[in-house]
Amino acid sequence: MSESEEEHILVSYLALTARIIFIAFEKIVVRMLGDRQGNIDYNLSATFLFFIFGAIILLPLAVFIPINNLIFLLPCYGSSMLYTIYSYSFVTSLATGETSLVTPIYSLNGLILLIFSFLFLAEPFTLTKIIGVILMIVGVSLLKNIGNPLYSIGYIITDIPSRMMFLAVTSQCLGRIIDKYYLPNVHPVTYSTILYFFIAFNLLVILLIRGKISTILKVFNKKPGLSITSGLINGFSYLFLLYAMQDIDLSLAEPLTNLSLVLTLLFSLLFFKENVIEKVPGSILILLGGWFLYLNF
Repeated sequence: MSESEEEHILVSYLALTARIIFIAFEKIVVRMLGDRQGNIDYNLSATFLFFIFGAIILLPLAVFIPINNLIFLLPCYGSSMLYTIYSYSFVTSLATGETSLVTPIYSLNGLILLIFSFLFLAEPFTLTKIIGVILMIVGVSLLKNIGNPLYSIGYIITDIPSRMMFLAVTSQCLGRIIDKYYLPNVHPVTYSTILYFFIAFNLLVILLIRGKISTILKVFNKKPGLSITSGLINGFSYLFLLYAMQDIDLSLAEPLTNLSLVLTLLFSLLFFKENVIEKVPGSILILLGGWFLYLNF
């Protein structure tokens, strides 16, 4: 391996490390940006700011990438409808719930994506994937220490922020299925930039219909730093993934990205004084299960 190749690999792993840190910090910033009481218009506005600033960050890179055709715009907008549900549910879940509880639920995206891939894309189940599914289900049952694992699952099912995160992950995975099935040969930066603008547009239309478009300005004036920071993290975390994928396989990059869960638990303890100890066993099993899902034998 040449010195140049070693430098490329080093940059890729540094980018992946930065992505892990950014994703963990993103959940803390989003919780602080959203409304703890779950005000719909406030959280819709916070979500709009989260994506519009993310789109603006990506735009300077996207404008220099040629677009061969516009066929991708229709499936991209279809995905944006699902991602709009995802984004609002994601922000509301983090804003109103325990970050250390809903973040492990977010890490179930690999499990839900696996199920949808099996149903819609005919991707096979392997032994390691079955083991991963079992580990993640057991992990969920241990997230809330209330004596009986079944009671823990029952609590999570009835907990509104947890349900919102399940909705977020489910809609996100459905969007990814559409992306994978319909997406032609288009640069990921171009696709993501347009997708982010579509999501922001959808949220803007919802607020316009509700007659609450002025809430966007209210949220920004109240929390300008958090509004901009959330968008910066949103945009740059994706760019870091692109750099990481130059020399790291996605099958390795995605499980490593899930290590952000560990940092999120630590940040939840430091910033919000949450009881993270009870979530550690379940979180470890969910992480381990996620690794098994990406193994292919």
